Amino acid sequence: MKKLFLIIIALVASITSFAQSNDEIMAKLTQAAASMKSMQCNFTQNKTMSMLAEPTISKGRMCYVAPDKMKWEYTDPYPFAINVDGEKMTKIADGKEEILDTKNRMYQGMMKIIMSSATGKNLFDKSAFDVTISDDGNFWRADMKPKKSDLKRMFSTMTFYFEKKRDIINKVVLTEANGDNTTIQFTDIILNANTESCK
Repeated sequence: MKKLFLIIIALVASITSFAQSNDEIMAKLTQAAASMKSMQCNFTQNKTMSMLAEPTISKGRMCYVAPDKMKWEYTDPYPFAINVDGEKMTKIADGKEEILDTKNRMYQGMMKIIMSSATGKNLFDKSAFDVTISDDGNFWRADMKPKKSDLKRMFSTMTFYFEKKRDIINKVVLTEANGDNTTIQFTDIILNANTESCK
């Protein structure tokens, strides 16, 4: 009986230790994102849909300037961009600009996902997500399941990969409620550099 009690104590201790390390990793990644002054990179977006035999691939570049400015620009197969400037979000397509209504909950959620996906900033909101952190070799993997109904309608799971070496976002996998899947791979990441090229 005493031996069984000691085993249970050891199991509880190991579970508690892992939970603490989860919180420590989230705190470390959150701090790194919060201290980031700017980030520039290229990205490749691969989207698989049940109705299409082949995935669709898009390419582009992203530029973020703290605290809340970002340009998410597709260059291939056709030009399209979203600019975020504080609470203002603008869509640019065919040379025309359209200001999106960020009071709309869908656009609010979209803006938060875009910003969080690009930088990791304000990502680990436990009121909005169930978060599981795991060790994936050279990366920390954060699996996030939405709790709120508006996000649940869009995504079943959002998975983020962070480079351990620099504590920065490397890849995002968005699994939609219908099973469709979008993977965004970031490359050529430059931190805290001159942001003139972002304009």
